[in-house]
Amino acid sequence: MIDKVKLVLAVVILGAGIYGYYQLPSLVGPDVTILARVGLVLASIVVAAGVAFSSQYGASLIEFSKGSRIELRKMVWPTKPETIQTTLMVLVLVVIVALFLWAIDAMVFNLIYDLLLGIDD
Repeated sequence: MIDKVKLVLAVVILGAGIYGYYQLPSLVGPDVTILARVGLVLASIVVAAGVAFSSQYGASLIEFSKGSRIELRKMVWPTKPETIQTTLMVLVLVVIVALFLWAIDAMVFNLIYDLLLGIDD
């Protein structure tokens, strides 16, 4: 129950920061700089994140992120030649499929206009 209260509090803090961004000039005066308004939003994001991460859901998210980072380090990334070769293969296949679809479209166009409608170009 306390975790849900923390999450709701984090959303309220974030909403208050966004509300403050728009209402700060009317509350303090029109000479408020954009830096102060953005600083207010950034501060509310940091505080809201701190409150959210102090809940059980936030702790689970942090643990998941740590595990993901460990798994990412185990990843075997392709070399530059492999990447270039794969990219070229994809580009060639895209061109082949585009030409195939263009040919099918041209045949269907001719079929409809010439044979069914009797309209010549």
